[in-house]
Amino acid sequence: MDRNTEIRRLGQLLHKSAEELSYLDALDATALQKLRMRFQNGLLDKFGHVFEKIAGAGKLAPDALSATLCTKVFGPALTANMSYYTPMAKAVGMCKHFDANFMADVAREQIPERAKDMLAELPVDLMKKVTLKLVEQKDYHVLGGFTDFMPEKKAAEIMQVIQNPAESLHISTFAQRKDRIANLAGHLDDEKLIELIAAAFADENLLVEVGMITAEMNAEGQKRMAKLTKKVNADFIGMAKAKAEEMGYADRLSAYFAA
Repeated sequence: MDRNTEIRRLGQLLHKSAEELSYLDALDATALQKLRMRFQNGLLDKFGHVFEKIAGAGKLAPDALSATLCTKVFGPALTANMSYYTPMAKAVGMCKHFDANFMADVAREQIPERAKDMLAELPVDLMKKVTLKLVEQKDYHVLGGFTDFMPEKKAAEIMQVIQNPAESLHISTFAQRKDRIANLAGHLDDEKLIELIAAAFADENLLVEVGMITAEMNAEGQKRMAKLTKKVNADFIGMAKAKAEEMGYADRLSAYFAA
């Protein structure tokens, strides 16, 4: 588990920068995750029975009517909290009546760990539209959290609509499952990977991210990344090594540096 990722996610939740959370330096990644989950689940722990009752009251209503109540009366925050108690078929049916803007608003309020079933069942075309809205608003933390819990095949399809490689990396900075990101990156063609590498070396924070992703690849994947990095700029290998040694993950990139 990556500690910096958890600090970024907690910072977004609390509207604080990483520097403002320096008083939490003694906490490791697992402790930070537990703290984040306590904040996120606090409202549900206290009012979950209320959200469940409201969700249950609408089970027999037509999906279109339930969707209208959500958009016109309940709003995105209450809709998000009710979604955890709504039967999946009903939730998917309602989502088909929401526009992308409202779906994006709901997504911002959802807890990724609790939305796992919905992420698996929602139509990928609808999720692509929501993704574009969230990217447009630079809500990378929302997409990064969801990436950890949606099916990998669906994540790969959604990734295709993100045209800017830097935005893909910004999303990855909020994803804890770097191994999944590494697998997704490994399926990109050389041209796309070169664009990703070029974007990473243009931003120090993204350089760390692409290093963390590469560290999760097998030896062949790391050698491929090194080869493509040299195509972009041979000097980048030295930059990558210096940053990896500074951040403490250089020992996981032995195949990359040996290539």
